[in-house]
Amino acid sequence: MLELLISIAILSTGIVIILQGFTFSARAAALSSDMIQAVFLAKDELQALEFKENNGLTALENPDNRNTVGRFRMRFLNELNKDLNLYTLSAEISWERSKKEEKITLRSYLR
Repeated sequence: MLELLISIAILSTGIVIILQGFTFSARAAALSSDMIQAVFLAKDELQALEFKENNGLTALENPDNRNTVGRFRMRFLNELNKDLNLYTLSAEISWERSKKEEKITLRSYLR
């Protein structure tokens, strides 16, 4: 009888550890998916701004541009780097995941 109780306790502990591993893996995969989506959204917006500037449709003088796509909040900043004579275009993407604020910042240089 004692051997049965010990073997059930060991089996239960092993199952709980395996289930916790699955839960951690699912959370990591969901966060990775969010990060990939945020980077693609920012890249699309950065390329659109670059295209507009290259075709003379808009100037990069607008210092602050905010946008929301789904649950992603994006903020784009344009700053002229006078030493390099280039624009520094920064994209900050934030979203809420499990009651926690996640954030990614990307930077690119434009002529």
